[in-house]
Amino acid sequence: MEVIAFDEAWARLERHLPVQSTAPTSSWACTHPRWLAEDVTAAVDLPPFSRSMMDGYAIHAEDLAARTPLHVVADVRAGDEAPGATLAPGQAVRVRTGAPVPPGTAAVVREEWVDAEDGAIRLLRPVPAGESVQPQGDDARRGDVIARAGQVFDGQTQAVLRAAGVHECKCLQPLTAAILSTGSELVTAPRAEQCLAPGQVFAATDAFLQSALGQLGVSVVAVEHAADDRAAIADAAQRLATRVNLLLLTGGASVGDADYAREALESIAGGEPVLFERVFMRPGAPFLARPTPHGFAFGLSGNPAAAYVQFHALVVPFVLRWLGAKEARPFPLTALVEGEVRAKPVKHTRVLRGHLHLRGATLVFRAEDRQSSGSLTGLVSTNAIARMDGDRLADGQVVSVAWTRGWLPSLGLV
Repeated sequence: MEVIAFDEAWARLERHLPVQSTAPTSSWACTHPRWLAEDVTAAVDLPPFSRSMMDGYAIHAEDLAARTPLHVVADVRAGDEAPGATLAPGQAVRVRTGAPVPPGTAAVVREEWVDAEDGAIRLLRPVPAGESVQPQGDDARRGDVIARAGQVFDGQTQAVLRAAGVHECKCLQPLTAAILSTGSELVTAPRAEQCLAPGQVFAATDAFLQSALGQLGVSVVAVEHAADDRAAIADAAQRLATRVNLLLLTGGASVGDADYAREALESIAGGEPVLFERVFMRPGAPFLARPTPHGFAFGLSGNPAAAYVQFHALVVPFVLRWLGAKEARPFPLTALVEGEVRAKPVKHTRVLRGHLHLRGATLVFRAEDRQSSGSLTGLVSTNAIARMDGDRLADGQVVSVAWTRGWLPSLGLV
């Protein structure tokens, strides 16, 4: 059985990224995060008119240091049209924040910088040219590129597109996924007495898989469980693979006589052969990946802690790249190690579970005390993983990391 290095596993996944179709996407409909398939240009100037940034009075250039009263000739609120007449020396127009300023405006003098009485104002101080005025097109001109292909399309991007008059853009289609958890030992529903028969465990892995996929904008349309039965697992894998883009099968990924993950993935008609079935990583060495006619399938460990590492180390960056996030990759950030970490010398790439936090302006990673794949309780506080390629990490050493709670931090966007 071929065992490949972690970096080779990622290289093979990169070479087999499925091509995802695109679809028109409204900037007025709330959606899960998507990624732009094309650059987006502004449809209108932003702002579309010269506007006041403060409550105050629009004044002429000749009156920036006026000592005599200025006559208030109009009152403009946000949503009103700008006065048609050009502002003349000696005149002022009262404006509110966001209101259009009249032609000829050199500055808006704030209300607290004037004395107002009997339809006139007197400046209490000189006013700089351009004060509190945002010119039309200051942020973006019509036709300017305001978002690039590969950038995330979320609420923040929607706000920009709406403001710039872009009602529709082209995004990559969201993905659908199915989770198939296998194992005769799994108890897949709550029990009032909370008792387990000898040899049984409560199913756990699909909980974090479904949650994390949802944060990525992937729709999980099916979560199923199957006992250790070769035909039942193969039938379920074949059926689900025809319905979804992404199939995650957990359990049975090793080489025991009750491990059927490889056979199940190979039974899916069409597609390419299995790319790998074992990776030099700990935990989670038994790890299958195969392109399918509708997308991709992974075979993860049945151990929840090992599956957690496999999923966040390789599946998450792969899915993000598939979705259009061009910069996604494993362990994209660096942090300083807090406390020494020692392990037995092996050839594997170790993936450490732990906690990322800021110490001042420095990102710091502290590994969990218990790294065994048999230890699951630490996931309550785990928010990151780190890559360890040797047998020791010294306190203060730089280490490659990725957030595991939240997908934007995993891209290094925060």
